Amino acid sequence: MKNWQKAGLAAAAALCMTIPAEAAEVSQNAVLSGKVTSVVEVNTPVREGQVLATVDSLVGPVPAVRADTDGVVTKVLVVKGQQINKQDAVAVIETK
Repeated sequence: MKNWQKAGLAAAAALCMTIPAEAAEVSQNAVLSGKVTSVVEVNTPVREGQVLATVDSLVGPVPAVRADTDGVVTKVLVVKGQQINKQDAVAVIETK
């Protein structure tokens, strides 16, 4: 193999490694049941661990859903005042 061919293959391999992975949609599920007291809005950028929704409890509002990943909220599947159950899908995040 000639040197220019090796250089071309090396450049192509390097380019493939720098192309970002496609964005993925990740469903965010509740870890607690209860009446929704707040919920994030669509198009909100979020970081892993950020609260997406809270539910009412005896001690006041508590986090029911936290972001599993960094990204942008593309769908919100619940509304304030709605009763949700553990494992219900609450929002969808598009990862970067």
